[in-house]
Amino acid sequence: MRRAARAADNDVRQAGEAGKARAEDALRESRENYDALKTSAQEKVAASRQKVDESRHDLTERARQTAQEAQAKFDQYKNAAEQSLVDARRTSERKYEETKDAAARRADEAKDAGNSWFSWGQSKVDETKREGAQKAAEDAEEVRKRAERHA
Repeated sequence: MRRAARAADNDVRQAGEAGKARAEDALRESRENYDALKTSAQEKVAASRQKVDESRHDLTERARQTAQEAQAKFDQYKNAAEQSLVDARRTSERKYEETKDAAARRADEAKDAGNSWFSWGQSKVDETKREGAQKAAEDAEEVRKRAERHA
């Protein structure tokens, strides 16, 4: 009986050790699986972060390029508008000078018409000056309107 009890104790002990060994193996295998999954997840997170960083860099660079292109277009339009204003100013000044010169010529011609026609000539000079001034004002207004349309 003692032998049977010892044999039973021995069988129980062996079964316990075998169960313990199986549990330890299962625990070790679970830890290995956990570590492998953890490593895989960390690699995927790192890859995702890298893709996000690359995308952010690409988007930032595209935004910077777009801003530079927009600034260049703005500068181009601004320069064109400034040039139009300069051209309009030159045209206006030239028209004014031409009209003023024409009025002065007409005035001189009227003065030279003769003493007998002095009073008539004086009124003609005044009329010519008024017409010349009116023409200059109209030309200047026209140039200003064109400059506003182009600006």
